[in-house]
Amino acid sequence: MRKFLLLFLILFVVNISAQTPNPLVQNIISQVNIDSLKKYVNELSGEVPVIINGSEYTITSRHSNNAMNDIAADYIEAKLQSYGLQVFNHNYDSNGRNVYAVQQGTVYPDQQYIICAHYDNMPGYGAAPGADDNASGVAGVIEAARILSNYETMYTIIYALWDEEEQGLIGSYYYAARAASQNDDIKGVINLDMIAFDNNNDGRVNIHTRSTGNSTVISSKMVQVISTYSIPLTYYINNPGSTYSDHASFWQRGFPAILLIEDDYYNDFNFYYHTANDKIQYFNNNYFHNSSKLAIGTLSELVGVNMIVPVELVSFSGNQFGNKVILNWTTATETNNFGFEIERAKVNSENKSNQFNVIGFVEGKGTTAFTSNYSYTDASISGGGYLYKLKQIDYDGKHEYSDEIFINTIEQMTFELYPNYPNPFNPSTTISYQIPVDGNVSLKVYNLLGNEIKTLVNDYQSAGNHKIEFDAAELSSGNYFYILKYNDQYQKGKMTFLK
Repeated sequence: MRKFLLLFLILFVVNISAQTPNPLVQNIISQVNIDSLKKYVNELSGEVPVIINGSEYTITSRHSNNAMNDIAADYIEAKLQSYGLQVFNHNYDSNGRNVYAVQQGTVYPDQQYIICAHYDNMPGYGAAPGADDNASGVAGVIEAARILSNYETMYTIIYALWDEEEQGLIGSYYYAARAASQNDDIKGVINLDMIAFDNNNDGRVNIHTRSTGNSTVISSKMVQVISTYSIPLTYYINNPGSTYSDHASFWQRGFPAILLIEDDYYNDFNFYYHTANDKIQYFNNNYFHNSSKLAIGTLSELVGVNMIVPVELVSFSGNQFGNKVILNWTTATETNNFGFEIERAKVNSENKSNQFNVIGFVEGKGTTAFTSNYSYTDASISGGGYLYKLKQIDYDGKHEYSDEIFINTIEQMTFELYPNYPNPFNPSTTISYQIPVDGNVSLKVYNLLGNEIKTLVNDYQSAGNHKIEFDAAELSSGNYFYILKYNDQYQKGKMTFLK
């Protein structure tokens, strides 16, 4: 953020009565997490290392001339991709790189709202953490993407992070110019720049707006959100607003835009602005949390959040394999998914099911916008009909059931050699066996010395039960063994011949 002293400031205190809260927006605001926000800032300001594409980095500076600037862009790109969003790199020149993600609207996909912040920082030498200016704004945009990517919206959302703001709003200038040349239908821009410093703890934010487009409609909506959702902040409307941050690039092209910024005029500006001491330790965390809630709540009101997608189960099926049932299911999206309990009920001969019992649990993926595939093997079936259903459980204990599926199982054959009968015998006995699938079978008789006496079967046989009669009239009385081989398995039995 480039700060300039103004000769005068016109303050408009707007009194807008509270409206009835939208339950979905209220839920979204409640999901804004201060720990998540601080984590992003810690990573972007070099307080902790980050892993990007398998390598560890400490982002000690995000200045446009520092190699870590590009690493910060990679970090932002990876974060946005992790929420299942389509991410783009806008390399507008050899040194500049905007990163933005698109969440397509379901009703008005060609009309878009942008929430944005610049990710580059100052100073241009040595350590440059830039926690408040402007890792705080970037964190607000990333948190918006984390939460809103789990919802459907009427309008398209652009989550944009600009480069080279500190060099004169260069990244946003190129983007806005391109948007104008393409006739993009931008309904509004919310720019976040320095939203975490409140030394005197008065909770004051400044909202910069102008008569450009519908900018004043957006600023009024933000004021309304403060009142409607009881966000503990005070505000001032600056109209005409200042042009020292990226919202001005959109004003220049006739697009509606506002700036949300901490109290930057009334003796509460960040003491450590553009220094190596712009660190998260000087944040007012409650203020940072509430400012982020305000930005994300306002965006939610504007884009028309119309449906939450908690866990979208798109398929659930099962099949018998041998003496097991394998269940498979797929989710398209998940939100706060702790996991799935698998429940089963046996269907009796009158086609009535017994009580469902929990037979297993499969851990969920938490929150993801990617397709997830799951499987569970039930190895304790005994033949007959079974009903299966899934109990999807959220982290907060809330749950939903899937539809039931019915699987009629057949008790499967196994490889078995049965004792010969009669035993002892004279002069003949019957040897019976069972094979589960077609295969090569041999059945041979041996004496106690291991010498082969007779081959009874040496053939490729079909699955099922088989029996063969063995006549020992030409043999001497005594004990004999018979060995049944089936493919690569074998079993043996012992028989006694008494003349």
